Amino acid sequence: MSLLKIFHGWFLLLALAIFALPEVLAKYHVYIINNLGDDTTLTIHCRSKDDDLGTHSLPFEADFHWSFHINIGRTTLFYCDMNWDYIKGHFDVFVAKRDTVRCGTKCVWRVDRDGLYLYIAKDEEYELQYRWP
Repeated sequence: MSLLKIFHGWFLLLALAIFALPEVLAKYHVYIINNLGDDTTLTIHCRSKDDDLGTHSLPFEADFHWSFHINIGRTTLFYCDMNWDYIKGHFDVFVAKRDTVRCGTKCVWRVDRDGLYLYIAKDEEYELQYRWP
């Protein structure tokens, strides 16, 4: 292998690392807010491949949130099982390749009776992302 090919390979790796570095070094935050109404408790259990965040019961207008760093391959995924009354669902609440773009470093989910809404900062409003199954 020529020295030029080795140099190009290392240069490409360095360029990729520099491009991905700000995303990997950033701290990301996910918020889940219960907006189901008075007297309706939301139960959530959130996890990733590496972290189990436990089960939490959220009264109306309460939130559960956590912070983390994504991996260099941008494959970080957090998902939550949620239920209230007799309604249950499983939702991906942070997918690195998707949400570093649409959320920036803060994903805010509002859980309503018709589904889950994500706050889209550029539009300054919540948009329905998932309906209850």
